[in-house]
Amino acid sequence: MTEVTKEQLLKAGLKILDTTGRSSLKISNLCSSLKLTKGSFYHWFKSKKEFDLNLLTYWRELFTRQFIKDANFGQNSKEKLVRLIKICIESIKVNSRLEIEINMWARQDTVIGEFIEEVYKERFNYLLNLFEDIYQNKKEAKRHALILSSLVIGVDLFYQKLTKQEMELIFKEYLS
Repeated sequence: MTEVTKEQLLKAGLKILDTTGRSSLKISNLCSSLKLTKGSFYHWFKSKKEFDLNLLTYWRELFTRQFIKDANFGQNSKEKLVRLIKICIESIKVNSRLEIEINMWARQDTVIGEFIEEVYKERFNYLLNLFEDIYQNKKEAKRHALILSSLVIGVDLFYQKLTKQEMELIFKEYLS
């Protein structure tokens, strides 16, 4: 039997979610992808529900908190914003289903939906704080936070076949 870490299980879960969708996110598929027994899975997680919540927490850490942490290396809010947009552009993969699957999951399960809503609030509030530092007018700051947030969600969910140059064109106003 192969020794596996909790993080390896979570990575495998994200990969299944991203490549074949939530309907394939089953303990048996997860264990077979890592050549594990179900007992190994239950060593780390008491239930599938516990795994699901840990998986979404892991996703939040990777695709929200780590992005924010990396963006915060900027010297000021404008630099942080540019860094964040570049990180987002670099992270979008062609044919990725991850965000789509997570959003569909959120619509089917109220607990998951509330969790995802909190993640989107965290993302939006980070943008809003940056824009409030950039713009003196609070309405203008909120307008830009809403625009950029909508652009990122739209690109992530619907326009994954854009080239890097097209992505830079979409976000040009915020990259300069």
